Amino acid sequence: MQRIGLYIKAGCTTCNRAREVLRGHGVPFTERDIFRHPLLGDELRALAGLSSLRALFSARSPSVRALGLDPDALAEPALLEAMLAEPRLIRRPLVVIGERLVIGCDAAAILAALRT
Repeated sequence: MQRIGLYIKAGCTTCNRAREVLRGHGVPFTERDIFRHPLLGDELRALAGLSSLRALFSARSPSVRALGLDPDALAEPALLEAMLAEPRLIRRPLVVIGERLVIGCDAAAILAALRT
């Protein structure tokens, strides 16, 4: 069976929906609150390797404006540094299914990744 990990923020309704998709289909998974247990640089790079660092960056987060960031002007090392310093800049939930990553709660994409 594939290893499945769910990266969340406690209280996030979108994260709760992703959890319910997995539970509703009887899928065992491990869960990690990235605010209580922040990602390390190697972990974030590994997740980015399944997609891209830019795809993981939450450009619509209020923290972008609060920190005065221009996402389009940031090179990948700066994106990584910003996300490690401020987890609100990481899109969520992140659902890792084997070697696949689903960003956000797209039930159809989660279920498709489970089938492959």
